[in-house]
Amino acid sequence: MKVLKTAVLLAGGKSSRMGFEKALAEICGKKMIEGVIEALRGTINFVVATSEKNAPKTKAYCMRKRYEIIETPGRGYHEDLRFIQQRIGQPAFISVSCDIPFLRSEHVNALIDAYKRTKKSITGVVPLSLLPKGFSPSHIFERSAKKYVAFGLNVVSKDEDEGSVLVFEDALLGVNVNTKAELKLANDLMRISGRCKMGKNRDRFAAENRSDVVS
Repeated sequence: MKVLKTAVLLAGGKSSRMGFEKALAEICGKKMIEGVIEALRGTINFVVATSEKNAPKTKAYCMRKRYEIIETPGRGYHEDLRFIQQRIGQPAFISVSCDIPFLRSEHVNALIDAYKRTKKSITGVVPLSLLPKGFSPSHIFERSAKKYVAFGLNVVSKDEDEGSVLVFEDALLGVNVNTKAELKLANDLMRISGRCKMGKNRDRFAAENRSDVVS
C-alpha cells in the first residue's frame, strides 16, 4: 500500500517580491515557517528544503533549530521539486509552501486522507471567490467551469496519471504571503480572526473546514 511518510516544507525561494527571506517573516510575532511546522508536527514527519543560494538566513535558522534539511539547487520551483523527489526516494510526499500562515493540522490530515482514497498526486485549492481582498494568487486555474487558487499544499507522486484537486472551502487557507503589503494584511487577518493568541474564536472569514476531492 502506498503511504505518505514525509512532508517537505519549501523554504528556498528567492522571495523577490517580499525583499527579504519570507520564511522568516513574522505574523503575530511568529515566523511563518514556524506556523507551518506547527501544522505538520504531530501529523507527519517533515523536512525543510532550503537553499544556501537563495535563502542563507533561512538555512542557518533551520540548522540552529536542528530541523532536517535538504539543500536544493534553488533553480526554480519545478526543478527543486524534481531534485527533492530524487533525494527522498519515496513514491509520494507532501509539498507545502512556507508562506501559508493559516495552514492547520486538519488541512494536512484532509490531504493525507484524500491520498489514501485516490493514490494520485493532489493539488490543494481554494475557490477564487473566497480569497480575501488584497492578495494576488500565484496560480489560478479552472476546473468544471469554476476558478480555483492553488495555494501550496500538494501531494507529489511519481505516478504519471492525472492528479486530483482537493477543494478546501476555507477562505484564509488560500492566503499566500509574497509581499510586505500582504504580510501586513495577513497580520491584520490573524488578529481579527483571534488566532494571534491561538484562541478558540471561530474564524469569521472562513467557511467550515470541509473539503472535497475533484477528479
